Amino acid sequence: MSPTMTTDVPGTSRNLIKDLKSIPSPMFYIFAAVAVFAGLFVCGLNITGIFTTLFLLMLVACAASDINAGIVPDLVVLSVAVLGIIRYFVMETVSISTAVPHLLGAICVSVPMLIIALLIKGAFGGGDIKLMAAAGLYLGWRHTIAGVVIASVAAGLYVIYLLLFKKAGLKSKLRLAPFLAYGLGAAALFGDLFSSLLFGWL
Repeated sequence: MSPTMTTDVPGTSRNLIKDLKSIPSPMFYIFAAVAVFAGLFVCGLNITGIFTTLFLLMLVACAASDINAGIVPDLVVLSVAVLGIIRYFVMETVSISTAVPHLLGAICVSVPMLIIALLIKGAFGGGDIKLMAAAGLYLGWRHTIAGVVIASVAAGLYVIYLLLFKKAGLKSKLRLAPFLAYGLGAAALFGDLFSSLLFGWL
């Protein structure tokens, strides 16, 4: 089984508004409630908590849409990027030194994913790549890499489970957005902790 394959293919033309209809489901509402609780509980009822909660809700929307229809809605991904830009101007001192980590976050994972997708057909879906670019812009490179590490571990464990219990084969496709949402969400909530573990030596 490939842990990177998804049905969202780069270059696919879709109706942007219609894609949003793939989000609503019992799973979305349950995890949206969890996202609101987690964001406000961990970060508090403040500007940080509000931004984090909105980010988590958008990740949940992407994950639910991927599970329900195999797509990551472009409008939601764009909203993540816009949220990241707004957060930067509201919460950080505007300068080259503070902007660079976010710009690096937008490319540090998404560009390698794009290169791999171009070299290996079906390796990554276009929606996954765009989600990583937008989320990286929001999180910055350290938290983005931490989130991808968490997502990769979660996806790997799930693949092992599927293979061990013969619920899928080696050629089965795995929708990646739910795992990315999980990892990026964990990084948004506990990014400083994970970043210190990964990059404490820098």
